[in-house]
Amino acid sequence: MSQAKGAQSRPTLLSSCARAATAAEARYRISAREFTHRSSRVIALDPWSAAIIGDVATVTWRGGHFLAFESALPDDAMLRRAPLDSERHNATTALLSEELDGADTVVMVASAEGSAAAASLIGDAAAARGIMSAGLVLPGPGAQLASPARIVSALRPNAMVLVILRDTTDLREVLAALRV
Repeated sequence: MSQAKGAQSRPTLLSSCARAATAAEARYRISAREFTHRSSRVIALDPWSAAIIGDVATVTWRGGHFLAFESALPDDAMLRRAPLDSERHNATTALLSEELDGADTVVMVASAEGSAAAASLIGDAAAARGIMSAGLVLPGPGAQLASPARIVSALRPNAMVLVILRDTTDLREVLAALRV
């Protein structure tokens, strides 16, 4: 049986539509604007996580503010803005309530040593403002000894998305996927 002139000689693959090369094929492509700009807050809940997000904050992000939880205040919290160095130089402070104004995403980052009180305070503040929240649990120093169960239990009711990372190097990719 012979094929008609111009007929396809091999099956269409799932990725074939991405390779549309002719003008006739290109008219079926979806032309969409780039994703909208995000205004994210990435907040470390313990010193180990603060050091990790301090490193991640050095990359150019489109709308992310990187912060570390310092202390709870009556009806608010004190945060320290990244970059953080070992002596906490070059970092200014901010109030959680001010940082959440205009934010559309809050990402809480914690190791097993993360503060359950901080997770609750930040999660409640985000929920009260209708801000999407996520919790990322990092393996901390001595991760073989410390179980993340306590911080996972603290983050679970306070984060819409909860992810336990196996490696701290995955943090950058997860934040990029969240469009921080």
